[in-house]
Amino acid sequence: MIFITVTGVETAENAKGRFTFSVSITSGEHEEKNEITVFRYFLKKEPFSGSIPQAGDSLSSEKYEALLAAGEATAATVKAVGLLAYGDQTAKKLREKLHQKKFSKEAAASAVEFCVEKRYIREDEQLKRLMELLCEKKKYGIRRIKQEVYVKGFSEDAVKSVWEDTLETLDFDAALDSRMEKLGFSAFETPEKQKKTTASLLRYGFTQDEILRAYKRLKNS
Repeated sequence: MIFITVTGVETAENAKGRFTFSVSITSGEHEEKNEITVFRYFLKKEPFSGSIPQAGDSLSSEKYEALLAAGEATAATVKAVGLLAYGDQTAKKLREKLHQKKFSKEAAASAVEFCVEKRYIREDEQLKRLMELLCEKKKYGIRRIKQEVYVKGFSEDAVKSVWEDTLETLDFDAALDSRMEKLGFSAFETPEKQKKTTASLLRYGFTQDEILRAYKRLKNS
């Protein structure tokens, strides 16, 4: 028979809500010891339901496995916060990076859930900043911005909450005019050059109609 016992509990002085559990697993004469660091956040669900194991408590196999899972989720969360310190991440991209770091899908998902709930990930704000950057600095059109948003994996909720309102604040004509001014008339002086220039502007996310109107503005300026 296997006996699993909590032999000690330490609370981190500099991290409220973080516990390190010392656990003894004995089977006959064999004893294995383990230390598991867990955020209180991951003890909210079953089978703990917010109850913190105490020294001397016996754990069922189910509770021990749940404690191990909470420990992995905690480690994944620490890694996630570290990754976020280097720059914005969408929930999807952060999950992928954690999985690449060899965390289980469950631990990665729990860590991202923590970061979203604590507002360490703010996809609505990230998306607005990205759209402004792509239009105003990189001079992209709507279609190219859609591609970039898709690649970065923004959630459907974030797109719904921000997309239309942000589009109304962006001046895509100005972005295209800036590109056209840099190109000048020489980029359109022959049919071959015109075809090549148009293809390039299409890749930046502008439509044929938008390019034609911008060319007329450039010609009349």
